Amino acid sequence: MLAPGAVAGYQAQNITTDSSSNLRTARALAASGQFPAAIAAYKEFLGAHPRDEAAELELAACYRKVHNEGEARQILQQARREHPRSAAVAKALGNFEIEAQSYDAAITALKATVALAPDDLEAHNFLGSAYQSKGDSANALTQFDDVLSRDPRNGLALYLRAQIHADAGRDEKALADAEKLLTVRPDYLPARALLAKLLIRLKQCPRAVETLRPAQNPPQLDTQALFLLANAYDCAGDAASSKATRDEFAAASQADRTQAENETQSRHLTEQAGDLARQNKLREALDLLQQALEKDPKNGSAYSQQAKILFSMRQSAEAREAINRALAIQPYQPDFLYVSGILFAADGKLDDALSAFEKVTRVNPREADAFFEIGKIRLQQGDRPAAIQAFAKAAALDPSEPEYQNALRAARSTPASPKP
Repeated sequence: MLAPGAVAGYQAQNITTDSSSNLRTARALAASGQFPAAIAAYKEFLGAHPRDEAAELELAACYRKVHNEGEARQILQQARREHPRSAAVAKALGNFEIEAQSYDAAITALKATVALAPDDLEAHNFLGSAYQSKGDSANALTQFDDVLSRDPRNGLALYLRAQIHADAGRDEKALADAEKLLTVRPDYLPARALLAKLLIRLKQCPRAVETLRPAQNPPQLDTQALFLLANAYDCAGDAASSKATRDEFAAASQADRTQAENETQSRHLTEQAGDLARQNKLREALDLLQQALEKDPKNGSAYSQQAKILFSMRQSAEAREAINRALAIQPYQPDFLYVSGILFAADGKLDDALSAFEKVTRVNPREADAFFEIGKIRLQQGDRPAAIQAFAKAAALDPSEPEYQNALRAARSTPASPKP
């Protein structure tokens, strides 16, 4: 078990050199949601075991948890080169590329997966999904037919094959899959919506109504399902229920539109506030940010912008509250972590500042500014070798920034002083 405070204060350079302990530590940190610390632990482990397949896949998963898709893809591609006979690596890369909507890359990886592991039905489903998303229904059907021949109750294959048949007008085939899917996943709303759409087409309207709004335990319907339900009532000749449902649909649609419009306006107001702040119109900028947050209380960027402005106005406590609100919304956003580090450093809380900047570099190892700030803190702490290392990293990441080069030269030429 980790000692109290060990997770929060974890630093890569202090990880034990015992490799099995390193990996256990990384997995424990990831399991507890401490993803920046887990990233550092996995990288430390991979420094000693650079071709460990499981650790590479787990590190990529951690990067995805902190929304750094670029690092995740790079690690998965590297693992694919290192382990060309690994079905697990190929499948992980293929699934990643599907979610990134890079369907050709996904198909390439997943074709390799099913060649390496022909009995992996999930990989066949992923490959079929990639073909379907690309518009290649014939090859998609080949995959789903293969899956369902071996697992007739495979929910994903039933749903995706039913979609293909429905889109092609093969309603009876689609209906058979959709009906079976509902027995497999009775609480899956998209399955109910698909079945209802087919039943309306086939004029089985009372069944469509019962599918979407059963007498027992009716599900909460989204806007698409409400639209289908109103059509089902129309088809069944129940004008009163159709009107009531269309009213529900109109209200839900308006709520969706209002939310989307508010989020868009909030983003625009935040951008305008940034422009005003750069013109040193700080009060006007704060007013716009308040409007942005009234439009969308989950706009973390508005809180971060607030924190920067309040800090420049020497309102440290208010700035800290604002950045904490931003981090509560997006705890691994590098800019928010960086601002938090700046505020800690200004308050003289160097350990807290260092922790924040190190999180930045773990979440995004290409953030030169964070390495520069780490170097400055290490100098203040009297650790010149660590400062030189941090400044060198910043200079390597952004060679065009003279401040980094100057700091590195100064650190190298300054006589060493004892640590406090």
